[in-house]
Order: sequence, then structure tokens, then C-alpha cells
Amino acid sequence: MAASQIPQTVASHVPFADLCSTLERIQKSKDRAEKIKHFKEFLDSWRKFHDALHKNKKNVTDSFYPAMRLILPQLERERMAYGIKETMLAKLYIELLNLPREGKDALKLLNYRTPTGMHTDAGDFAVIAYFVLKPRCLQKGSLTIQQVNELLDSVASNNSAKRKDLVKKSLLQLITQSSALEQKWLIRMIIKDLKLGVSQQTIFSIFHNDAAELHNVTTDLEKVCRQLHDPSVGLSDISITLFSAFKPMLAAVADIERVEKDMKHQSFYIETKLDGERMQMHKDGEVYQYFSRNGYNYTDQFGASPQEGSLTPFIHNTFRKDVRVCILDGEMMAYNPNTQTFMQKGIKFDIKRMVEDSELQTCYCVFDVLMVNNKKLGRETLRKRHEILSSTFTPIQGRIEIVQKTQAHTKNEVVDALNEAIDKREEGIMVKHPLSIYKPDKRGEGWLKIKPEYVNGLMDELDILIVGGYWGKGLRGGMMSHFLCAVAEKPPPGERPSVFHTLCRVGSGYTMKELYDLGLKLAKHWKPFHKKSPPSSILCGTEKPEVYIEPCNSVIVQVKAAEVVPSEMYKTGSTLRFPRIEKIRDDKEWHECMTLGDLEQLRGRASGKLASKHLLVGADDEPREKRRKAAPRTKKIIGIIDHLRAPDLSNISKVSSVFEDVEFCVMSGMAGHPKPDLENRIAELGGYIVQNPGPDTYCVIAGSENIRVRNIISRDKHDVVKPEWLLECFRTKTCVPWQPRFMIHMCPSTKQHFAHEYDCYGDSYFVDTDLDQLKEVFSGMKSPSEHTAEDLASVIADLEYRYSWDHAPLNMFRRCTIYLDLYAVINDSSSKIEATRLAVTALELRFHGANVVSCLSEGVSHVIVGEDQRHVTDFKAFRRTLKKKFKILQEHWVTDSIDKCELQEENQYLL
Repeated sequence: MAASQIPQTVASHVPFADLCSTLERIQKSKDRAEKIKHFKEFLDSWRKFHDALHKNKKNVTDSFYPAMRLILPQLERERMAYGIKETMLAKLYIELLNLPREGKDALKLLNYRTPTGMHTDAGDFAVIAYFVLKPRCLQKGSLTIQQVNELLDSVASNNSAKRKDLVKKSLLQLITQSSALEQKWLIRMIIKDLKLGVSQQTIFSIFHNDAAELHNVTTDLEKVCRQLHDPSVGLSDISITLFSAFKPMLAAVADIERVEKDMKHQSFYIETKLDGERMQMHKDGEVYQYFSRNGYNYTDQFGASPQEGSLTPFIHNTFRKDVRVCILDGEMMAYNPNTQTFMQKGIKFDIKRMVEDSELQTCYCVFDVLMVNNKKLGRETLRKRHEILSSTFTPIQGRIEIVQKTQAHTKNEVVDALNEAIDKREEGIMVKHPLSIYKPDKRGEGWLKIKPEYVNGLMDELDILIVGGYWGKGLRGGMMSHFLCAVAEKPPPGERPSVFHTLCRVGSGYTMKELYDLGLKLAKHWKPFHKKSPPSSILCGTEKPEVYIEPCNSVIVQVKAAEVVPSEMYKTGSTLRFPRIEKIRDDKEWHECMTLGDLEQLRGRASGKLASKHLLVGADDEPREKRRKAAPRTKKIIGIIDHLRAPDLSNISKVSSVFEDVEFCVMSGMAGHPKPDLENRIAELGGYIVQNPGPDTYCVIAGSENIRVRNIISRDKHDVVKPEWLLECFRTKTCVPWQPRFMIHMCPSTKQHFAHEYDCYGDSYFVDTDLDQLKEVFSGMKSPSEHTAEDLASVIADLEYRYSWDHAPLNMFRRCTIYLDLYAVINDSSSKIEATRLAVTALELRFHGANVVSCLSEGVSHVIVGEDQRHVTDFKAFRRTLKKKFKILQEHWVTDSIDKCELQEENQYLL
């Protein structure tokens, strides 16, 4: 296109320097009205120039968007994903300006959060950079707003494509053609925090009265700027539209005492609050799109059509034939088909990145519908929307489900529902008014949420020690804003702990005054943390502090959190989810903090959930807001879940010392021998009872495998034994040695012991058997006709492993059940050469121990494909129907493994 034909835009004429000077004036203005005036002047001049530039032209797409996306960069997270933080910019400036690495200015940039005493801008990298750049840069830059946008778009696209050299090139262009003031604002745009002192809502309201509402239902800043360019023209119907992400309706935190009043003393719905990812689904025939609550597009993950993705292929046929178009709102969950339970988000998985061959499967739990065919439903009542939702699709367990609503009328029913959620280890409950309409981005318009952590007294609180700190930014600049906390290794009796293991980083829950007072208390004790020579008393994971404090100089903080979850970032191997500081424990000495053993007990209890108590009806509950320095609570009554309450063994007389000082955890009994009966008998023999297994628990007794037992088994730290073993001990009044028939689950050490004592059928190598035991052993054996080739291969593989033959080249594929595309090729009869080569590969696989099958079915571990890859899509479609997923690999995986005499890493051969 010739230069004269390129569409002229306002952004191609307006210098970036003009925008920066406007932003500078807005920031420096103390008065809100003055800030608004400066922005309005810039906006009005833009619109005036726009009208002159495009006079008498129709369908003009030019708008204020190029400037607006720079003023509100936080709204353009997908388009402006730079992957750049302050440290990277600091290193780039040091390189570009050729600053000495240990020089004053280089250290200022690298340690921008560390207060220097010279100025009060610690934590504000843009200001620090401005003073470093001012004597070294142009007085005025030459870039227009359009050129800045083009270069920033180039940074974002190259960052997405992981082309770091091109990212650096675009940044260098921006830096070398901008003044120090322009770079100050460029940095803030890249970091997405302009610090203007004026809200996004205010910017929208100045631009157009309908701007905020249109953005709520589209999350498209460009559409807002184009459709609302003329402030005198309003939008008569602003509503949710197909394939346009909207900001979902949100719930406010409920005060249980006010629930009936908030629900206008009418009946209401109670739902389970799901712990997944909020997701909206848009469907038009066979075209699907998925958006997160922040407007990110996750269609590639979940599936744009019934032929792809981790969800769409499984739910497409559930929709009624007459439902072509719909928009659903719900929670994307990870479902475990083996336990038939939903996974909690704190456990290590990301629903937005789950692969097809994961053991977990994606499940969409729907709680609202916003459109069906051509009818928009946002203004319908929740009751009506729920009726429509029920007739939109047929739920399938573990794939697409409707979140069930229970109708309630009283506060007592809310309390009961919350207690039930605690028992089930759920996140909490939702309370919704049946007559509420759907209001995008509105919070609490008839929707309330209640979590155990919002109610005082229901959560276990942790007393942990501050061992590290991080300098703050923004309002917290120049002070410690976040703290690294740890628990103690249990010391020898009579001594104080000397080694601490990091647990979490916490930076919320306190007021600015509390933070300031704590800072003053600890200020003289902070020391720089050097990664190469860390303090011996503080053991860290991958998370390291900027400064540390010797434990003896520190303080204990009482922290509240939702649950204990696994994490490799901290030395304990776990961390706290949603931690916040409740108070400083001035009444405790530093050495009285929680120990590793205490933490392990919390992890073992209730799957790591820290809500273990019930709220009793009639309790005088405090509101969610912390009452600081309040009088002691005397009316609060907190109950404990029945299965966590310790048994009353005060009336039990000890009759024997068989179980002297042995700790048991009885989860459940059996027919004729309930849990309390077993606990009483254990106490009679000198043992004692805990309700949650800890590091000193001898074993867990379980008559049935409920969810608590399955969680204990999954942690693989305790032996789980049948009650029959206890009955045998009671009968003989001796501690009967365990036998395989007593075991539900064995921890690794017990398993290793049993491997030396018993064969795989449970027959002892050393102890004589009797007739009954022999019958039991035989009953567990398969007849020869029941053994499959896969069984035999597994037996042979175990023998090879036992006698250290498993690394022999001829055994390398022993544990693989392989299907070759050879059979598809033969049936296709399109390539005899391909078929011949794959047939040879099949022989080589068999020669090297593989079980090669001619039928693709459940149990296949690998599918091998040659040069003809036409059937890969069919294989993937079939794989979605299986519980155990196979891997699809190129033929080179086989040949390379054989050439190198060992199995090669599979990921590089995946199709």
C-alpha cells in the first residue's frame, strides 16, 4: 500500500511526549477535580483533532484506544503481556548505558526497593530510573503514540513466541528514542501500574457515561473506545453478547447474623462454593470459546470444537438438539474418576493447563446461564435462569454438572450448610436471592459467600516465626512489607530450637500502623541475605528473602490461612494458602513457635484444611473484620466435628500393657464392633487414641475406605489396618504381628519389610502355614486362564527387576504394551513400504520385551506412528474415551532407544 493510502490516525500525529506530560500533571495534582481537568483537556483535544482528520468520512475505526490502552494498561493483560519486571529493565539499562556493575547508579537500579536515606522513592523503580537516566538521555523523544504502541506490541508478541533477542531489540528502540520523563511513564506502562491517584472507574466516567458498563460486558477496551467515541451518543442496550468475554457477577462476604435481613426475610438458595477456576463458556453450534473471570481466552485448552481440547469433546452431545447458542457461567474443576471426587485448587495441578493424558479430567460445574439461542437472560431472575439451565443440557458426572441449589429460609440452615461444608473439606457456601438478576462485575447484588476463615474461631491458627523480609513498593516503599516465616526443628529436651524451616511468605492482615510498629521493632536486626552463604539457622527452599533476621531477635506472628498445601518453594515442603497475619504474639518468646511436628499434625488433619470446628447455632459470632484489642470473648461457643472429637476414656480401666504407650487412630469400625468400642478396648490394653494420625501414630484402623482414609493412603505415610487385626489382638491379649490379610495400605517401610517376609500372594517365606491361611492364599491367586499376556509381562518384569536384569537391552520395553499404526496402514492398503518397515519395528519391539497388540484398547501404554500420520487425530479422539491414557510417539523413539540401548525420553517424540 502506498504511503498516501495508509489510513491516517490521531495516534500517528500525537507525540508520546504529550501524553507523558499530561500523565505527569495528573499525578502531581493533589486535587481530584484538577486531575480530572487535565485528563479531560487531553481527551477533548484528541476528539477535536479526530473530527478534523476524519471529517465527512463514514465507518471510521480510529479512536482514543491507542492512548487509553497506555493509560489503563492493566486492562490489556493479554495483548500487552510483556513478561518484563523491574529487574530485567534494570539489567537492560545497565547494559545499554554501560554502567559499572558495582557502580552507584547500577546498584540503585538493581536494589530499587532498598531505602537509601537520600529520597523517599524506595520501591518506585520508575522514579529511580528517571533520576539515573535524566543526565544521559534525550531532552525530548521523537516517538508518536502509534509508534510506541507498535513497539510495545512487538515486545508482547516476541515475548509470547519466546524470542528474547527481538524483545530486547524493541525495548532498545523505545529507550534510545525517549526522554527520561517518557521512559518513566513507559516503565509504568510496562509494569502496568501508573500510580495516577485516579481510579479506572473515574477515567471511564470522563470518557463516556456508558464506558464502565460496556467494558463489564465485553472486557474489550478497543470496542469501548470505538463504540463510545462520541460522548453524546449512548448505548440503549448494553448487554452480554456471544463470544465476547464479560466480567462475571461476584459475591460479597456475608455476615451470618445478617443473612436473613440481606435476603429480605424471604427464602433463598444455598450452593456449595467450588474451589476451581471461574469460567464462562460461549457456544454457537460446534464453535466454542472459554474465558476466565479476567477475560483471558482458554479455548485452546478446553476445545474450540468437539474434535479438540480437554472438555468440549466430552460435553458437546449433552446439549439439547434445539439449543444451538448458549452462554454458561460456572466453575472449571479437576475431577478424579478413581475416587469420584473434585480436587482442591491448593493441590498441585492447574486446571487451565491439564493435558489430555492426565489422570484427572476436566469437569465444568455450571451454576448460571446468560443466553439460550437468541434470548438474553441476564435480566431474568435467578429462579427463572435456573429453570432454563436445567433444560439446556443433560449433566454427566465428572464432565459437566449443574451446581445444586438447596432452598432455605433461616440462619440456622445456613449454619448447618457451613458445618456440612467443613465436614466435606469444601471451600464454603454461597447464598443467593432467587429474584436477583445478573449484574456483570457487581459484587453482592443478591449473592453472598461464606467461608470458614470468614468466621472467627473456626480455623486453626499457626504461631510461626519471622525469619526474613522483603522491601515494599508503592505506599509501603522504604519499609518491610512482606515477611518470610518458618517453623522450628524440635530441639533436644531442655534446649531451645536452633534450626528453622521456611513455611510461607505473608504480606497481609495488618494495618499500616501495625506494619510500621513491627518495622521499628525489627529494623536494627535485619541483615542482607546472601544466597551463596546463607545463615545456618534458617533453611530455605527456592524462595529466598532479601534480608534475614536471627531467630533469637525475631517475633512470633499468629497467622490464619485456608489450608496447608504442598510446595517446593519452602523447606517444609508445604506452604499456607491465603495466609494473613492476625496479630503479633508479644506474649510468646521466639523459641515457642510451632514445630515441624506440629505442622505435620495439621497437614495430616482433614487433608490439610485448617477449618476443623463447627459453628454452633446461637453462638455470639463476631463479624469477619478483626476486632483489634477487643475484650475477651466469653459467649463464643465452638463445637468440634464428631469424628474429630476425642473419645471420653476417663471411665476405662486398664487391664493389660499390650499396647503400652502405643498411639492409634481409629477412623471407623466394622459390623458388631463400632469405632467407640474399638477405642475403649485399645485403652484397656494401655494404648491411647488420637483423632488424626501424626508422626507418632503406630497405625490407622479403618473398617471402610471413606474419603479421609483415601487421603491418608494417598499421603503414603501411615499403615492402614483392618479392625480384624485388633480383634485378634484382643482375643489373644498379645500384639499379633501384621500379616498381608490384615493390611489395607502399607507405608514404604512396611512394604519393604513385607517384601522380605512374604511372596506376592501373602504366603510367608519363614512361618509355617495352616489350612485356613493356605485357602486364603490360594483364593487370591488367579488361575492360568485368567492371566493375560500383560499380567505375565508384569510378572517377568518384576523378576527381572528383583534380580537386577531390568537394565539389559533385551528387556527395555518389558513394561510397555504397544500398538503400532502398522495395522491401520495395512487396513488402509496405501503404503506397503510403510507397513513392511513398521512390521520390522514390531518384531524388534517384541525381541526387546514389548507386548505388541493388534487391537487398540484400554491398557495400551504407547501408540507408535510412522511417517504416515493421517490417523493421529483418530487416535487422540479414541484416547479421550479411555480412563488410562496412552502416549502417541514417533517411530524414532523405538529405533533411537534400540540404537542407544536404553529407553529415550518420550517428550521429544510426542505427537
